Parts: sequence; C-alpha cells; structure tokens
Amino acid sequence: MAKSEKKFEDKLEELEEIISTLENGDVALDESIKKYTEAMKLVKECDDELKVVEEKVNKIVSENGELKDFDVEEVK
Repeated sequence: MAKSEKKFEDKLEELEEIISTLENGDVALDESIKKYTEAMKLVKECDDELKVVEEKVNKIVSENGELKDFDVEEVK
C-alpha cells in the first residue's frame, strides 16, 4: 500500500517544528543534518504544490466548460 500524502498544512507544521528544533541548538550535528535534509524536502514539496495551485488559480472556466487563461483586462 502506498504511503498516503500529507496535506499541505501538515507539511508546513512539520517544517515549522523542524525549524524550531534546529533554532534551539540542542541537536547533535548528525541529527541536525538529517532534520535539515527533511526540511529541504518539505520545502520543495510545498513549493511544487503551490506552483500547481497557482496555475489553477490563473485559469478560469469559460461558459462551455473549457479552461482558459485569466486575463484581468477581460474582467472589466
């Protein structure tokens, strides 16, 4: 069974916890490197998700159900 995907908000919360732990400074070097690596993975995943959402937001559905680029000039 495939590992279930974490929600975006859960990833951000985990990232905040890692940052807090690293800022505390009470972590061994090996553990710090491990946590930093995990944090960078989470940053990339969140960034990728935001890019997908941004693309969706920049599209609108026309009357016939087709997606087209959102143009502020058309909205006037």
